[in-house]
Amino acid sequence: MLLFVLLCLVLVGGSDQRRIGDSGEYTAMAYQFARLRPPAPSVADIADIDRHYAGLWDRMEGYQGSVRQYPRLLADGRYDQPHFWIYPLAVAPLVKVAHLLDVPDTYGFAVFNIALAALAFGVVVRRKGVPAAALLFASPLLWWIDKPHGEVLVFCLLLLALLWARDRPHLGLVCMAVLVAHNFSFALALPVYAGWLALQHRRALFDTARRRWALLAAGVIVVMHPLYYLLRLGVFDPTMLIEDNSFRIPTVTRLVTPLIDPYVGLLVWWPALFLLACAGGVRRAWSRPLGSRSPAEWALVWAPFVLACAVLVGQAQNRQPASGGTFAMSRYAIWLAPFAVFAFDVAFLRGRWRSPLAAAALTASMALSVHVAHPDRPDVWWTLRPTFVAEALLDHAPWAWNPPPQVFVTREVREFELVRPVANRTCTKLLAVSGVWPAACPTPKDAPHDCLASYFCYANRSGAGYSFVALREYG
Repeated sequence: MLLFVLLCLVLVGGSDQRRIGDSGEYTAMAYQFARLRPPAPSVADIADIDRHYAGLWDRMEGYQGSVRQYPRLLADGRYDQPHFWIYPLAVAPLVKVAHLLDVPDTYGFAVFNIALAALAFGVVVRRKGVPAAALLFASPLLWWIDKPHGEVLVFCLLLLALLWARDRPHLGLVCMAVLVAHNFSFALALPVYAGWLALQHRRALFDTARRRWALLAAGVIVVMHPLYYLLRLGVFDPTMLIEDNSFRIPTVTRLVTPLIDPYVGLLVWWPALFLLACAGGVRRAWSRPLGSRSPAEWALVWAPFVLACAVLVGQAQNRQPASGGTFAMSRYAIWLAPFAVFAFDVAFLRGRWRSPLAAAALTASMALSVHVAHPDRPDVWWTLRPTFVAEALLDHAPWAWNPPPQVFVTREVREFELVRPVANRTCTKLLAVSGVWPAACPTPKDAPHDCLASYFCYANRSGAGYSFVALREYG
């Protein structure tokens, strides 16, 4: 654990403190709590926050003027933020210390993130061994370790909930409750997790006063998010007002984009975890003869898979799969990474041939992570070239994968949220917008009516012609 903390401190020591993604609203709410104010700032509070950031301009670049003021989130003269305040509330004492020491507010978030990650790292070491912990934490997660962003919180709490499901279910349920309060996208995952615990423990969930109090605390934490916004804004979640984020049934492509998309997926940016998790998962799932399992055992074996699917459905409600707040990889991939812990046990990465293979995979994974996800890398992922995997796939088998249009456009045009007809550099994959094809490539012939009538349509090179796939949604 100490080595992990030292690694984090070394990487964070020279890292960039510029604003990324949603960090402005998290630091603003933490500032409010540190000043004993409500999380929703008034106009006067926002001016005070900006004056504070101006005094730290050389160390908190981009934060001044970053507090969001959505007219639809204005109530009682205060602007609520699109994300809930439970994460800033937890960090607020450390931010207050940062104010007393005259250091950037972001230092308080960095200390909190490192401490939480060190706790989760220690739990993984004790239960799954050092190799599994190293693979999970000396990883792309390091990019978020010093930033006022919720990905470290999500990763660590979900990982702890998964590890504690068997012997500390009350603590696991509290972790899941905090996740739901932090991001309502986990609301669908919570009942799945609770059902998994009920199947494992039944009445033992309530057999001690400590567990009963923990379950009560989890219930209170869960209702804080919807109750707060319901009383303030009349909706359960603020994204319903600013993004029309009503529930939708996502496509399969949208579901698995954080996992396998060649531009932003886990498989490309964290391949060792993905491949070892698949191998270990198959090994564990079929380690016993199929006929020897009762229905209850089958349910317990597959409950984590159902939970992962619920998390995938939750992240797919976001209309922007290519959202920012990341170095390059989809930040929703971090939401799925903790499930890899089920693939590992102490013996999985040991053995005559498995030990050297695991050591090589871990070394390569750590080197790749430090290279591509060093905390000092800025949040300019949309200016990056497409990965070599994406280029190879689109050149030789463009029909094999049709990414969400937002992902394809931002990576090929290298501008954020710019909707326009676009193609890859070899014109093997074209995206039409409202029937208009990219001018850089020859216009495909014989495009069907449903393609031209759709808002988005892919044309994939197939032999001498193209095959067409019509799409409805940008994300």
